[in-house]
Amino acid sequence: MKAVIGSLKRFWERYKEENPTIQLSVPIVGGFAANIPLSEKGKIKRTRVGVNTQDSKTSFVEFKTEKLIQFYNQYELEKEYKFSRSPYAETVPLKRGNKGFSYGKDVDELEVIFIDAKFTPPDYLIQHSKKAVDLFKELKKIRFNEKSGEWQNDYSIRVTKLDLTENKVYIQPANYFDQIATNLTLDWASGVLGEDESLTIRNNYEKSHDGSLPPLKSSILANTLGVAAIVVNPNTKEVLIPIRGNEQAIMVEGAGKFHCSASGVFSWDESETIKSTLSFDFFSQGMEKEIESEIGLKPEQYDLIPLAFTRELVRGGKPQLFFIAETLLDIETIKSEMKMAEESWEFIDLGDINESNPMYEFIASPLNAPQEMFTYEGWMGLKIAMAYFYSTEPPFNAC
Repeated sequence: MKAVIGSLKRFWERYKEENPTIQLSVPIVGGFAANIPLSEKGKIKRTRVGVNTQDSKTSFVEFKTEKLIQFYNQYELEKEYKFSRSPYAETVPLKRGNKGFSYGKDVDELEVIFIDAKFTPPDYLIQHSKKAVDLFKELKKIRFNEKSGEWQNDYSIRVTKLDLTENKVYIQPANYFDQIATNLTLDWASGVLGEDESLTIRNNYEKSHDGSLPPLKSSILANTLGVAAIVVNPNTKEVLIPIRGNEQAIMVEGAGKFHCSASGVFSWDESETIKSTLSFDFFSQGMEKEIESEIGLKPEQYDLIPLAFTRELVRGGKPQLFFIAETLLDIETIKSEMKMAEESWEFIDLGDINESNPMYEFIASPLNAPQEMFTYEGWMGLKIAMAYFYSTEPPFNAC
């Protein structure tokens, strides 16, 4: 089996125990690699330096939320950090009709504008880009398609601008290599970013703007859209919780972590003709593809509800959509059958979790596990789901 079952009710009870004085309110609408310590004010330490094809464990980005908040210090008092210690910011609650957060932005009001111009990293990142992709290939952080004889480089969507005043989202094409060249290697001193070999993208080219993320419209990063969903039975409030393995490029050393039911980079077939003006359905369809490829569920088997748009600090403001997929199917049945899904390889089989693994203790009750046993994406997704189910204080500013 590829997943465990959690209970939102238990998660809610745990939350109340850990926060006995919390005040609930209803928001109002509104050559070698190494870890190198770097204590310079206003900078993130270089997590990796140079090239070492034997080192598959050292991260290319800073994962620690506390370090990121020091860099993006304007978010220190925001609820993403204060409420759930999650590396997200600038979250926008969403709804669709009468489903989703009642105080959220109705996605049916949004117009999606497709800009038919493929994103390309700026010239001064070209050498870094090439070096990053070559190293990811060597480290097997990019999948090789034996049938086509090509490295996987799926096309995705870059979010260029989100304008809630005009109710418009601007997007353009980008691919996975673009993401590797920018968002996935922000804190790696590749040695080819300038005369000073210690330069990194985050510290020297995509600097914080007075302690905040650079606006999407002025960012030099690929900023490809991520989509994530929590699959839950609204009657039993049981949640499908897979254990994500370490094969993904963003994962670091460890024996996997509890994760969202399904997540990934929004992908589309570049051979498809895309209209210049789209609806939010375009994003929903991308989430549906991810759910089917990772879990095996068809769109008619659940109700997909958008809950939040946010930006992730780990990867420099990479945009993320969170959904909830409500299904009347038995979660135990889904868990048993998801091993047949096309991309179930991303998740660890429960049989491979033995008693020596710290996660073993929480297999039967994953929502009692400490935060460090979750991916940050999985943790934020569950916090958002809980806020939606119980109409409680959300892990973001809602007004």
